[in-house]
Amino acid sequence: MDGGWLEAQVMAKAGATHVVVMARAHPETIKEVVKAGKDFGISVMGDNLGCDDMVAAARMLEDLGCDYIIHHIGYDERRGIAAQGRRMPSPLDQLRDIVAAVNVPVQAVGGLTIEQAIDTPKYGAPLVVLGAPLTVDADSFKTASGDLGSILKHICDKVHSYGTSSS
Repeated sequence: MDGGWLEAQVMAKAGATHVVVMARAHPETIKEVVKAGKDFGISVMGDNLGCDDMVAAARMLEDLGCDYIIHHIGYDERRGIAAQGRRMPSPLDQLRDIVAAVNVPVQAVGGLTIEQAIDTPKYGAPLVVLGAPLTVDADSFKTASGDLGSILKHICDKVHSYGTSSS
């Protein structure tokens, strides 16, 4: 969100291959992260979390030089809206619009089930993100239970099948 070039430099020197910059950061910060990406040979992922117009934010991030777009609905946002009795938003709601708006790879993050995450390539978003559903219980932030090895094999088999079939 600030000190973009310096923060990205620290991450690159620590061995990072990718860094994330938020669309809500000042445009100069985004430009500096992109510059650092070029300077240090790392990729820049632009995250549209919290933006009023997610599609416009994705376009802006691409225009400023981000290599990837993270279309992201935050935990607190989802939970707050649901607590008001409204339908919890999902990144799938606008994923096709985001993908259509940019020419860089898109990933969807935020409240997806494992099956929904696996299906994001069907929406044109080839980067499958597997976060909280595998690692934490949504209500308590404790470790989720289950056979992680079998789950990961199922996920990889399903995602890899998208390149070889019409599913």
